[in-house]
Amino acid sequence: MRRLTGLLLVALALSACVSDQMNQGLGFMVGQNIQTAVSRLGYPDAQRTMLGDTIYVWSTNHQVDLPMTTTSTIMGNVGTVPVYGTAMGTTYVPANFNCTIQLGVGPGDIIKNWQWTGNMGGCARYANALSQRASP
Repeated sequence: MRRLTGLLLVALALSACVSDQMNQGLGFMVGQNIQTAVSRLGYPDAQRTMLGDTIYVWSTNHQVDLPMTTTSTIMGNVGTVPVYGTAMGTTYVPANFNCTIQLGVGPGDIIKNWQWTGNMGGCARYANALSQRASP
């Protein structure tokens, strides 16, 4: 149980780090030309017009199977001799990694606003790309 709690704390810390990188990196984009975002994130996956602005969308969504170590207690008898022990194994747990970034762009191709949703697994590559930006 302690190991699981430790892993959850590490995951939460990493998640906060990704969240900070996303918020800071996207915040830096406001007032910049859309080409700044393209140079960091690559070409967007979609584009649409809404209320006179162009919305650019980067998105990823994929399933992965994450390995998880399991421990089982073994109790039984070999003949008349009681046997106790543990067995370790690996099971795979499905997880969904997803991330969506939307940048609102106004006249002159200038980024006006942003929003993102997703999780650490889906957003990590975008967060890393955004954290590699040059200082303003």
